[in-house]
Amino acid sequence: MTWVKNRRTLLAAGLSLLMMLYAVPSSAFQSGPTRLNARNRRIRSITILQPGARPRFSPDGKAIVFDRKNANGFYDVYLTDLQGQNTVTLTNERTGINHRNNGNARFDHTGGLIVFISEEERHFGTFIKNLGDPGVGLYSNLWATGPRGRQFLRLTDIPIKQKMVDHVESIAVVNPLFSPDGRTVLWTERYAEGGHNKWGAWRVKAAELRLAPRPAIENERVLVMPSKGNYVTATGFLDDEHLVVAGNFDGQHEYGMDQYVYNLKTGQYVNLTNTPQAWDEDSCVAPNKQIIWMSNVDSTYKFDFSKAWATQPVERDYYSMDSDGRHKERLTYFSDPQAPEYTGGRTLVAACDVSPDGRYLAGTLGVDHGTGDRRVDVELKVILIEFAQPLTSPVGQ
Repeated sequence: MTWVKNRRTLLAAGLSLLMMLYAVPSSAFQSGPTRLNARNRRIRSITILQPGARPRFSPDGKAIVFDRKNANGFYDVYLTDLQGQNTVTLTNERTGINHRNNGNARFDHTGGLIVFISEEERHFGTFIKNLGDPGVGLYSNLWATGPRGRQFLRLTDIPIKQKMVDHVESIAVVNPLFSPDGRTVLWTERYAEGGHNKWGAWRVKAAELRLAPRPAIENERVLVMPSKGNYVTATGFLDDEHLVVAGNFDGQHEYGMDQYVYNLKTGQYVNLTNTPQAWDEDSCVAPNKQIIWMSNVDSTYKFDFSKAWATQPVERDYYSMDSDGRHKERLTYFSDPQAPEYTGGRTLVAACDVSPDGRYLAGTLGVDHGTGDRRVDVELKVILIEFAQPLTSPVGQ
């Protein structure tokens, strides 16, 4: 397969047709989509599509790439349409790719290339399946494939820790992102130990993406590294110079990370949320430059900063704001018993993406089946939020 020759024709041929031809049944698809109303009048409807997480749109807005946990306990990458009906696997049981966790995928600007993270099959602690969870990315590299998942190419080559005392850091790779012109790929890397509760030290890396004769990266470099804190992840671009990131640039605890706009030319940043007691992350940027992010600022439960976060109960919802931090607004109320979108219990949200036409937000919904002071068996689902007015112009216009 010639990557450059076919990357546009694959998408033009119609992803919906490809997904019908190559679809595979999944026992995890327990029921059809469920439609919900919403309290916020900016939202026309909310549809729970199917199990999964970290959904991102294709450049034409007709398909969604996401990851989903299979019966074997590992995640794989899938494609679906906006109705959640025709679903195709890109990595499950495919040759040429690791058979542990695969996910956190994103289309490039042509639609002919999909980058994602893939957990290496041999590393320290392989008996723990969630080390390489696509939202964490330990022992994972960045890979690329096409919309059919027929060929796979590894883009990064991190050192992989094999033993407790081999003096190799536990490195992670997550959250791939493309620059506005599509020429540069960014990702977030855990490169060293540090921080609270084994959080680690993180930075944003970048490299030029070469498509011919086959995808590869060049000039790999560190793009953003906090000077005070130890965490940063890039989630979207406002323009060529301004990057939306989450992190603890002001030295706050990782659980109190904020949303920032980072100037790539000057290295200056602006804190948009300033909530050091709330976790603000997993943002996406709309065509009108509004930022949508998830936060636990209104959660009934408060994090104990001295303990690991993964088992602590939390309620998280989506919020929106202008690119300068003004006009903040709560968009969803999934844990509120009085709201139309109430799920029946503790609920959180995570990674999101806004469609190119601004009509939809593809999001991650997590239903916590635990009770009391412990989070247990969070069930992740892909949701599609339709806006009453597309996010193509400033709110109120």
